[in-house]
Amino acid sequence: MRKVTLYPAGVRESVLAKALPPNSTSIVELVREFQIPYSTIRSWLTNVMNKQNTKQVNVPQRPKDKSAEDKLQAVIDTAGKTNEERGAYCRSNGMYINHLDEWKNQILEALSIISSKKYKADYLQATNEVKQLKRDLHRKDTALAEVSALLILKKKADLLWGDNEDV
Repeated sequence: MRKVTLYPAGVRESVLAKALPPNSTSIVELVREFQIPYSTIRSWLTNVMNKQNTKQVNVPQRPKDKSAEDKLQAVIDTAGKTNEERGAYCRSNGMYINHLDEWKNQILEALSIISSKKYKADYLQATNEVKQLKRDLHRKDTALAEVSALLILKKKADLLWGDNEDV
């Protein structure tokens, strides 16, 4: 059986301190310096990185770090609830009621900007363009139908009376 070498915690900590940022010494240099196998140092680094990644996933976000979708969802979730229910929701999600009120005001402000005259003018212009395009399409459809009807009548007339080409 292979003998497993156990290293003191102090050695491991000093190797990791040199391997991780801001120092970030390469693993090969650490192997030369500490006389520890490459795979051992690599496994220590992998374990540390995995622990850091799981900590970042489980750490609750601060209210100011939440995305716009999360803020909107929080406002929707607490709409129509009593102050006690809103307080319980805020405690469970790590925020204060004033955050909800602030986010609600931001959403309403954004909606009022969207409904301003500028956007109404853009909407009316787009609506008029759509109406004009529909009129043009209808006019072209009727013209196409008329031309195709004339072509069919011409073919039928040619079949009945023959070609009347004057040479």
